[in-house]
Amino acid sequence: MARLKVISYFSYKGGAGRSTLAFNTIPILAKEHLHPTKDHPIIIIDTDLDSCGMSYLLGVDADVKDDCCTQDLLKNGLKTLGRPEFIWQHPNFKDLFAVGECFGCEKESILFLAAKDVKNVDEQSNYTDANNPFVEKLKNFIDICKYYKVPAVILDAAVGNNATANATNQVSNIVVCCMRPTIQFVNGTVRFLRTLEQGGSFDGRKKIVVVPNVIPQEEVTVDNKKYPGYAITRINSQFNELAENTQDITYNLDMLDESEFGIPAVKSFMWREGQLYTQQELNDNEKLALERYRKLAAVISDC
Repeated sequence: MARLKVISYFSYKGGAGRSTLAFNTIPILAKEHLHPTKDHPIIIIDTDLDSCGMSYLLGVDADVKDDCCTQDLLKNGLKTLGRPEFIWQHPNFKDLFAVGECFGCEKESILFLAAKDVKNVDEQSNYTDANNPFVEKLKNFIDICKYYKVPAVILDAAVGNNATANATNQVSNIVVCCMRPTIQFVNGTVRFLRTLEQGGSFDGRKKIVVVPNVIPQEEVTVDNKKYPGYAITRINSQFNELAENTQDITYNLDMLDESEFGIPAVKSFMWREGQLYTQQELNDNEKLALERYRKLAAVISDC
């Protein structure tokens, strides 16, 4: 039996386009790699409690119930330890949003645990890894998913070093680390990953897939340096050095390939985040972005 993939889409700071990245790779992962069904669905969890990005993208933010949301799971844990015949009968799963159609799949083949807007877990940012109360609750939830042979649990993570972000990354075996190509974002990401590794938040069972996101395709000269070429060279150098000097985690740098670098910027996403996989007509840049989303989905599937 294939190992359950627990995938965290993460960035060290906000504004990386993390939820949009997940929104665009999930349909490809589902239809071309994981092939979920009603009895063995993909489970998506929105753990970005301050922003609820995936809940907005899937259009369910106004319908989230107090007793069936991420906050309820992280506060109260599983409703029961009983295990009925099918996962969709289980108390923690029977009321999840069925969102498969949003990703071009059978409706019940992808289930979504949404976060409730403006209702954060009490003092979540004050917890540290040593006393993080959310890890065991997420692990218990994931154990149920393993029991029902769920192909993947996908977590849209919070940013940085708060409790839900740390818990999400701890329980995941694949961390899709998303970043913008700016010097501030890249340097901060490298520094942040080193800090997490040194603090024991990541371990050898984890693979980190580094994904530069929203990469402009038009060449521009800034301070006598030509972009995006200069940025591509610099980012490759920094992350190759990071990967070479670590012994505790595994980095996948396939999305840093100079000829197929990162995810191109999609202009329409600057105004309204969307999904390319289910659209009928795409311009050339959108087609290129879709190819890169497809490449990322294949990288994640192979992890």
